[in-house]
Amino acid sequence: MHPHIYSNGIICLDLLGSQGWSPVQNVESVCMSIQSMLTGNEKNERPAGDDEFVRSNRLRPRDIDFYYHDNTV
Repeated sequence: MHPHIYSNGIICLDLLGSQGWSPVQNVESVCMSIQSMLTGNEKNERPAGDDEFVRSNRLRPRDIDFYYHDNTV
């Protein structure tokens, strides 16, 4: 479990959103960012509102406007 990964597999990471995406990114840099996010985690919990989000979300991950409020995890 991770506070930025929903139980349906959607990852909330600013690099993956339109705000953080850059044409300079490649597969290696994206994988390194995800690996860094996973290894730096000390909280064994789902994101706040996970149940409601998973139950009600019908958007594709790229169409979701996440609010990035906690970059410390």
